[in-house]
Order: sequence, then structure tokens, then C-alpha cells
Amino acid sequence: MSDTQPVFSTRGLSFKVADRMLLDDVSIAFKSGCVSALIGHNGSGKSTLLKLLARQIAPSGGDILFSGEPVAAFGARRFAREVAYLPQDLTTAAGMTVAELAAAGRYPWHGALGRFTALDRAMVEEALEITHTASMRDRLVETLSGGERQRAWIAMLMAQDSRCLLLDEPTSALDIAHQLELLALIRRLSREKSLSVIIVLHDVNMAARFADDIHALKGGQLVASGPARAIMTDETLRMIYGVDMTVMPHPALDIPLAYVS
Repeated sequence: MSDTQPVFSTRGLSFKVADRMLLDDVSIAFKSGCVSALIGHNGSGKSTLLKLLARQIAPSGGDILFSGEPVAAFGARRFAREVAYLPQDLTTAAGMTVAELAAAGRYPWHGALGRFTALDRAMVEEALEITHTASMRDRLVETLSGGERQRAWIAMLMAQDSRCLLLDEPTSALDIAHQLELLALIRRLSREKSLSVIIVLHDVNMAARFADDIHALKGGQLVASGPARAIMTDETLRMIYGVDMTVMPHPALDIPLAYVS
């Protein structure tokens, strides 16, 4: 169950580069304690919206609130204690072990010169355990497979102990088996730790399977928003993607399944 107060909300949010409007008058309330998926065609504004929420870029207009408070009111360290962001293009973390990468998540709590405390160590160990990365703690991140590497980065976010995760296409470089594994992990962590997750996904069927709510962007505007089942209709998906799509019940699971007609 989600709290009444949205974890993030935007009001009339816009972002413009030169004369190109990438986001235009976007107002969304992201439920607390839920997994919310952002979907839409390439260039629809999904990643731009996530970067705005993460304060990686500044809006051209409108407001962004976190728990009802303007994000501009947060200091950098306080914001990092509340919100963890995983961009689409990750560094290789060259020379770092999985445990060292996870420990980097504790930076907002003690700073560059702060002492690494027993609590920090405990949070890192918990992060490694719940993401099933403890067995590869001493391996270099650069030597991991794609799926292992993504779990290592998620471990860093869990060690950060923020209550909201912003994930930009974390499954884009993974095969189908590792996509399912990672999204199942994210959903489980959301449920077990009451985490709010906002995740950019390309695959609408993955969004329907793992997200509570879906928010669809098209041409920089919000065109559909609501529970996953409400978005998964022939008409709505045709409007979002511009192609004929058919929705049917999944043959084995109690979820809708969409395919191009």
C-alpha cells in the first residue's frame, strides 16, 4: 500500500534545449511505496524526466516536489539520502570490487573525509545480501557479466539507504532472463523495504508485469497515467506507440500481455 503523500510530483514541468521542447507541461504524482514505470517511444522524454527528478538537470519551467517539498530546498547530501539515481550509461567502476562499489553508496552519510562506521559496514553487508551479490564481493566490477554488474550497482543504491530509487533503463543491455531477474529483484526490494521506485522501461509487457502504475510520455507530453491494467488496452497502447496493438490475458500469469497486431 502506498502513502497518501506522493513521493515525487511535478506541476507544469517543462524542459527546453535551444528551440526544442523536450518536456512540455508535465504534471504527474508518483505514488509512495510503489513501482512506477515510465514508458513511451524513443525521444518521448522519459530519461529527461528522470534526470529532472534526480536534479541532474534544471527545469525550464514548472515545479518538482519531493514528499511535498520543493526539491530546490534540499541540500545535496540531504537529497542523496532520500533519492538514489542510476543513470542509463554507467561507468565501468574500473578497479573497484563489488564490495567497494556498494560502500560508495554510503558517501552521502559520512562524506569524503568521514569515518566509515560500524553502521556503514552493516548497511553494505545488508545491501550485498539482499541483492545476492555477497558471493562476488571481492570480484572486480569490470569482470562481471551484464546481469551481475547491474545487481552490483543496485547493491550500491541499497547501501545508500535512500527511500526512492530512480532507474533509467536498467535492463537495456540485459538478455530476457536477466531482465526478469533484475526487475523481480527491484519489485521485491520495493515491497520488503517500502521503497518508491520510478523506472524507465522500453518493454510495455515488462512494465505491466512488474510496475504498479504506468505513466506514458509521447512527444514530451504525458498522454496516459494510471494503474498498469488500466493502461494496457488496445486503444491506449495504439495512442502511445502509434501502431496497432492487441492486449490479451497472459496464458500463465494474471497479467495483461500486449503484442503488435
